[in-house]
Amino acid sequence: MTDGQSDKQPEIDNKLLKLVVMIPAFNEEERVGQAVTAVREEKENLRKAGYDQHIYVVDDGSTDKTLEICRSADIDRIVRHKLNQGLGAAVRSGLKAARQDGADIVVKFDADLQHDPKDIVDLVQPIKDDTADVVYGNRFERIEYDMPFVRKTGNKVFTGLMRWLTKWPLQDSQPGIFAVSSSYLSVFHLPGDYNYTQQVLLDAYHKGMRFDHASVAFRKRETGKSFVSLKYPFRVIPQIIMVLVSVRPMRIFGTIGLLFILLGASVFFVEIGIWALDDAIKPIRSVNLVMGSMLFGLQTLFFGILAQLIVEMKKSG
Repeated sequence: MTDGQSDKQPEIDNKLLKLVVMIPAFNEEERVGQAVTAVREEKENLRKAGYDQHIYVVDDGSTDKTLEICRSADIDRIVRHKLNQGLGAAVRSGLKAARQDGADIVVKFDADLQHDPKDIVDLVQPIKDDTADVVYGNRFERIEYDMPFVRKTGNKVFTGLMRWLTKWPLQDSQPGIFAVSSSYLSVFHLPGDYNYTQQVLLDAYHKGMRFDHASVAFRKRETGKSFVSLKYPFRVIPQIIMVLVSVRPMRIFGTIGLLFILLGASVFFVEIGIWALDDAIKPIRSVNLVMGSMLFGLQTLFFGILAQLIVEMKKSG
């Protein structure tokens, strides 16, 4: 799935935290070289702040010159997907590679340079201070352009949804820059290939991680095309359900099971009541509906209990 290519392995000072800046890229030949250069220019500033910077690029099956440009750039490791799998898959592969290499902190950075590498120091500070395990950039305090109405509305909707699901004080749930600690790196699970933002939030929350925001600059995209479109909600919501099922199956299956049990019981008691008032020939007219709802609800509920036990056993094991 991946091939690691170490163009340069700097000598590591044991006093420094290993900081991996991961850059997913899909057909980003126009900007990926500039993005790598801009991040590399922060190497000395990061070293002074206590970090040993490494740059990883995840080429997600690019068909342009992205891979060629990356191979000729000053990059510590290239992780390659032979076929395009999606941004979520690229982030997953980058996090796995960083975990394999013993990273203390990982920063995800966009290849389109909408973010400023100078913000990395502030972004990772809560992790260094041991007050957070996941830090998301908050773009809306320093945004440099008028975000399109559809994207702005969509971000507000999903930020509100994530705030409700995680109980975290989220201001921006979909930035292109975030940081995670080695604690989260050791336990993360991102099942969806399309996007990563909601998956990371839900996965980290249900694994007891700590969250924080850091103010970051956000520029207008000058090249390439964003993957966010009107199809976005229809592709993200199934991923949210997948994450919830993988970390809290009872929250999904238990709720569904109880709803069907409640439906069957409600029909049962309503029809019994109608019969008791002599307004019906037989006690239960909708036998199939009552039995079907109750059985489906019980099966779903027991499946949720079994799935939750498996999840808990994996945690303890």
